[in-house]
Amino acid sequence: MAIISFAKTVDEFKAGIKSCTRRNWSEKQFRMWCKFFDEGKLIHDAYDKNPRNGGEKIGQFKLTVRPYKELLVHMPVSDLKAEGGMCNSMSEFCHLIGKTPLDEVTVIRFKKL
Repeated sequence: MAIISFAKTVDEFKAGIKSCTRRNWSEKQFRMWCKFFDEGKLIHDAYDKNPRNGGEKIGQFKLTVRPYKELLVHMPVSDLKAEGGMCNSMSEFCHLIGKTPLDEVTVIRFKKL
């Protein structure tokens, strides 16, 4: 079991309105999460921040799709809601996560348990 920190979207995760997250992960981290999916290790812990920095578990989630990489410019508009609904446009979303539309990120789709 692994963890993901939802520091910017704790309330959205807890409310069950967040079902997708995009991460700027290393290739090693990306491959690890793909391996989890491939091996059927689908259930993981959600934290409010990194547990090494005092984070607390806020729930669990189940991977619903194998992790994949995507340029932010190709992010479907419907994912603004799946990301928690805190942004109304791609521009706002990119600003929130500190990326440009041409940056590639790892996409994790899940269901809160």
